[in-house]
Amino acid sequence: MKKIFLAVFLCMFSSFLWAKTENCDVSSQAPVKLLAAELKRGFKTFKKLNPPVYYMSYTYKEIQRRRFGVSLGGVFLRSSKDWNVLDVSVRVGSSVLDNTRKLKNAKNDYSSKVTAVPSIKGDGAAFSNAVWLATQKAVEDAQQSYGRVQADVQAASQRMDDSADFAFPETASYCRTETPARFDWEKLESMLVKVSRSVKDNPAVLKSEFDFRAESGHTYFVDSRGTRLKMPTFLFRLSYTLEGKTKDGLELSRFNSYDAVSPSQLPSEEKLLADVQQSVRELEELSRAPLAEPVTAPAILKNRAMGVFVHEVLGHRMEGHRQKEDSFGRTFTSKLNTRVTAPFISVVDDATLESFNGEPLRGFYEYDDEGVKSRPVVIIENGVLKNFLMSSSPIKGFPASNGHGRRELGKRAVARMGNTRVIASETVSYDELEKMLLEEIKRQGKPYGFIIEDLSGGFTQTDAGSPQVFKLEPQLVYRVYPDGRKEVIRGADLVGTPLVSFAQILAAADDEGVFNGDCGAESGWVPVSAIAPSVLFKTLELEHTAKSAVKPPVLPPPGADKGGKK
Repeated sequence: MKKIFLAVFLCMFSSFLWAKTENCDVSSQAPVKLLAAELKRGFKTFKKLNPPVYYMSYTYKEIQRRRFGVSLGGVFLRSSKDWNVLDVSVRVGSSVLDNTRKLKNAKNDYSSKVTAVPSIKGDGAAFSNAVWLATQKAVEDAQQSYGRVQADVQAASQRMDDSADFAFPETASYCRTETPARFDWEKLESMLVKVSRSVKDNPAVLKSEFDFRAESGHTYFVDSRGTRLKMPTFLFRLSYTLEGKTKDGLELSRFNSYDAVSPSQLPSEEKLLADVQQSVRELEELSRAPLAEPVTAPAILKNRAMGVFVHEVLGHRMEGHRQKEDSFGRTFTSKLNTRVTAPFISVVDDATLESFNGEPLRGFYEYDDEGVKSRPVVIIENGVLKNFLMSSSPIKGFPASNGHGRRELGKRAVARMGNTRVIASETVSYDELEKMLLEEIKRQGKPYGFIIEDLSGGFTQTDAGSPQVFKLEPQLVYRVYPDGRKEVIRGADLVGTPLVSFAQILAAADDEGVFNGDCGAESGWVPVSAIAPSVLFKTLELEHTAKSAVKPPVLPPPGADKGGKK
């Protein structure tokens, strides 16, 4: 149903300015003034229509995007673009029943209206005219959607949770302006070309890509309740992926990740080269590794892998709006105030965290995409389920948003994760955790256990009509024998069910690590982070990975035969 992808980040500067931040008067910002004026003018008329508009919001982004890609030692993509885009969200009917309700008897394609608009110049007349036209279309679409919802409600059975469709968000006023650092693009590009050349002649690497993306600017939010916001937006990413394939068709992949919001947090060129070389060695080792066998055995999920595991297997089931959907499997809906995992485990989603141990967190945001201030939410406390993540779609027992309404522009905001942190109140060193793994292997009489270093994501099924299972994709797995010997294995997927898996946690280490990535769901792609320690499970299940029917190339890549490598 959902997939989460690891991201890899690196930014190199030769000359730069530190980012400058300053508070500002939101009412004096030109986009806010023009949007508020048009919203006030239109809402007077739209709320008198039949059916009426009862709530509206504008999200406007002024973003500068820059991207280039490097492969096989050469640049294959360069782009630079100023992006001015408006998102118009309209709710028709009433907060009890409106156009955003998920249909039971038909596919619901509800979305907001996204329009590219001219930049604000002079008196902003062209900008305001574009806002007017986009709003008119959004209102018409919302009214048509409301008609479909009404028809669906009349034909459908009563919902298990008949909560209202909308809880009016609290009003807020906030303004922050930030000036980003300057990049030396030529030096950055030169460095990536150099790193790319270091792997292009290796026969184990069939494909390599280094993709740098920089996005900076500001987001403005205005709604009919009086909320007025201006917030900086900064995302810097360089993703590198090294891919290979075995003779029997199994696809292999290695990657690494770095985040940075200031030059001091960036690795050196030497560090990047060293990490890439390590990834190549792992790819070579995987290409020679034995195939994994389907097995249930004791296992350690290393810290970053545990972060992905919690995000996929637990996190999506903690998103509040799902609890009232009859199509949802409701794995944890009735588990409030009951124990769902080990008593020393707590889980908190805290989007207010900008960094952890000096590492920036992609899941940080000041206000969510419905204009609600972010805040920490304790999901699990000492093993007991306490809360769900909430957008402005209420459910039984949770009548208001707790700042987790998130979306990609053009999608409807729903409850989503931000920075999901696993906290263990009882820990041991990682070395001790591995000793405990060996003891558990012997106690169970298993021939071996395993350690999962990396998870690239996967999917988890949450629909009531499907088994409540997950299937995740380990990228680096070690088979561990009772005497402590380790060997890399390939072709393993991690599978299981949520309730059983979280009941298997035995111990945690004191080595919290950070996963940064992007998560896709029905409200689009949003940046997320997860923080977790390494965790020992009494048992986890591995099964075979599907293999490609396409064999590896018979011809080596250009240049591979010039350096004496075969």
